[in-house]
Amino acid sequence: MYRYYMGIAIMALIFASFGILLSEHAAAYATILLGFAGAFMAIAFITSGPESRW
Repeated sequence: MYRYYMGIAIMALIFASFGILLSEHAAAYATILLGFAGAFMAIAFITSGPESRW
């Protein structure tokens, strides 16, 4: 599950970087997506054991 949650977090970071470049309300959009990325990273580290990490 670690890889899936980290994949979602990485995608949220990518969307945030594109949102900064392309969005009209870039700061709000990027802040929300960075929050999502942080939440999924926390879930990834809490729910997985060391053997399933990259």
